[in-house]
Amino acid sequence: MSYPEPNDVGPAAGGDLPVATTDRTKVIDLLESAYAEGRITAEEHAERIRAATAAQTFDDLVPLTRDLVALDDTVTQSWSQAPAGGSTEPELIVSIFAGVDRKGRWQPRRNLSVLTLFGGTDLDLTHATFTDNTCEINVFCLFGGVEVRVPEGTHVRNECIAIFGGSDAKAMEPQPGAPTVVVKGFVGFGGVEVRGPRKKDRNRSDEE
Repeated sequence: MSYPEPNDVGPAAGGDLPVATTDRTKVIDLLESAYAEGRITAEEHAERIRAATAAQTFDDLVPLTRDLVALDDTVTQSWSQAPAGGSTEPELIVSIFAGVDRKGRWQPRRNLSVLTLFGGTDLDLTHATFTDNTCEINVFCLFGGVEVRVPEGTHVRNECIAIFGGSDAKAMEPQPGAPTVVVKGFVGFGGVEVRGPRKKDRNRSDEE
């Protein structure tokens, strides 16, 4: 299947500029979400994924999601993203017989390594500025607790292994283009929880 070149995106708008891997990843994430929600068929999904993988310019990418992106101006985005860059090394967060909080306007790296022993770690991403569309949180939690708060509409994947403990991610409706948070690792005699924004944060977002 061929996708017509868009007539509203061209050299003047940067449509002829080359795309980066992160640009292709964003489109692929949106296509995966659309397929999971039943908005495109398996055949359309496969064709568009192939086209997105082979895309060289923004003109190649735009038609693949034109019919999937909501154009309603009343839809609000509850997350923000900074240009890719900075260190690619994992950020280490350690809590041993203590508590660690990360909240407010901070920039989590793509990979976070969380070590929690006899303590607690609270990661609040609701006001964070993501440096990548995917944030992987690698957890080793023993006799402790890890709580992760994510923006409304975030894609959440819970891949933790729990032994004599618990790992729980509250289901939420993902929004197209929203970041993906993957929580993985080991939990023993403790707990890992992934939740959406607190009620007061939702109210604040609505007011803004």
